[in-house]
Amino acid sequence: MQRVLRYARLFAVSGLAVVVAAACSTAADTTGGGGGGSGGGEGPSGPPTGLALLYRGYDGGDPEQDQALVFLDPESGEEKEVFTLPEGAVDPMAPGIPVWAQFSEDWNYFAYSPQGDQTVQLAQLVENEEGDYVYESAAALETPPAEVWTDPRIEGDRLWFASRAAEGQASSFQVMSVPMDDPTSTPSQEGTVPFDENGVPGEWTVSPDGELHVREQAPVEQVPGEAGSMLTIRKSGDTVMNATLMSGGTEMQHLTGAPVWGGGTVVVAPPEMGAADTRASSATGASLLEVNESGTGFTETPLLAGEGPLRQYMPNEDHDAVLLQTDDAWYRMDVDDGSRQAEELFDAPRDASMSGHPLAVRWS
Repeated sequence: MQRVLRYARLFAVSGLAVVVAAACSTAADTTGGGGGGSGGGEGPSGPPTGLALLYRGYDGGDPEQDQALVFLDPESGEEKEVFTLPEGAVDPMAPGIPVWAQFSEDWNYFAYSPQGDQTVQLAQLVENEEGDYVYESAAALETPPAEVWTDPRIEGDRLWFASRAAEGQASSFQVMSVPMDDPTSTPSQEGTVPFDENGVPGEWTVSPDGELHVREQAPVEQVPGEAGSMLTIRKSGDTVMNATLMSGGTEMQHLTGAPVWGGGTVVVAPPEMGAADTRASSATGASLLEVNESGTGFTETPLLAGEGPLRQYMPNEDHDAVLLQTDDAWYRMDVDDGSRQAEELFDAPRDASMSGHPLAVRWS
């Protein structure tokens, strides 16, 4: 029998059951140990910690069938925990997927939308018969026949997703949300997101305050810097959501699908070159930008100068340190350290996805 939450409420969803946490004790409370869904049979000792990466093709496996959430020691890169995911949960070909937004804060739930499916599903972290903790499908939201629900995000106590027409041409789509503790309720319409002239969906995310942010609909602010540099930002409340820096004829942008840092801080890097999430070999480094409280200027801290292009980054929970990944390695930089020098930690892991590396989820 599978072991799930000690205290829970059950809700029927499309003939399945989704178990929603009603207490702090969760199935994610596992012990340390090796890979392969470690932690079974030894009793709970707290949620997993470390640098969490989502592998599409774990341990040399198939990029669609063998997907896993893996926790690494953030200093050595050694694997601490491995939790397998449902097959085909994440597109193995797509770059810049915001997987950091697809897991609940307590790791107990994972929201996903398999390719070729028309709905959003929820997986729950459970202990299987072999004593391994794995994410197993627990619910599928009921989608109207004329719609496709996709691109799920979990923010706080709500599940967000995009609702698109199943057939025909459309100039926009709806972003909707439901409460995590009542996913069968009628979705709330949060806003409309346009397609661009090439039919590509507009960029949207949910702010740390739980508000929908649509990049092309947000007001633009410009902040002057030194030597004629100019920073263009879009905010939600007091939080910088994305940015473009022009300096000396060079452009740097926020990374597609990267987590929002919070406040007036943002990380920018040279623009992506092509659909495979690759940057030109000459596009080295990145910058950490901090806009002052008055919004009249900003400071710039170079990152990874001469170390190759920045692929992804992940701040810790206190936002006083950040992990940075190039093609070859992961680095750490202490933000509060006056020198702000990045220290190389370990070789960058690889997977079988199109981009060739697992996606950063969280540093906890």
